[in-house]
Amino acid sequence: MMTPLLKKRANSRKSRHREPRDYATLFKSGSVFLKQGNYLEALDCFQEAAKLRPGSQEACQALGQVYERMGRFGSAKQMYRQVLETDPGNIEAMIRIAHILEKEGDYHQAVQFYQKAIETNPQATAPRFQLALLYQHYDMFDEAMEAYTALLMKDPTHPAAWLNLGQLLFQLGGSPEAANLTS
Repeated sequence: MMTPLLKKRANSRKSRHREPRDYATLFKSGSVFLKQGNYLEALDCFQEAAKLRPGSQEACQALGQVYERMGRFGSAKQMYRQVLETDPGNIEAMIRIAHILEKEGDYHQAVQFYQKAIETNPQATAPRFQLALLYQHYDMFDEAMEAYTALLMKDPTHPAAWLNLGQLLFQLGGSPEAANLTS
């Protein structure tokens, strides 16, 4: 037996499917639903968009984000890997896979994906910062310090890197000078 809310939702989905929809409309609608946290509707829109443009990196990336937020990590990684098949240099997909691997407890593989993203785009700061955070989180202090330093060589004004490096140095040596790095 369907509750009134489920009936309304089912009817809403049915009527939406009857409307002729183009890729752009479906993608925009999926993006809105994703931002609202309405993952089932977002998933539905992005899947329909992907059917209209098979192999679309944009649709695969969006589907990966929805699956990731739903906790369906295997499906999310599969979508991000599809992106990497068509665009091996897509560091956003590499970073997303690394995040998922961290959540799954596969830190070794996560490090490899961050390092691959850094090798792919040596100027990118996001994978360097994420790698440094991963090292710091798991008390790999030398590696964290090296990663923060490498990041600050690329972007000397990265405030979060300075803050975390200062905290790390303070934690390691208790030096008040290290704490000043954060101000």
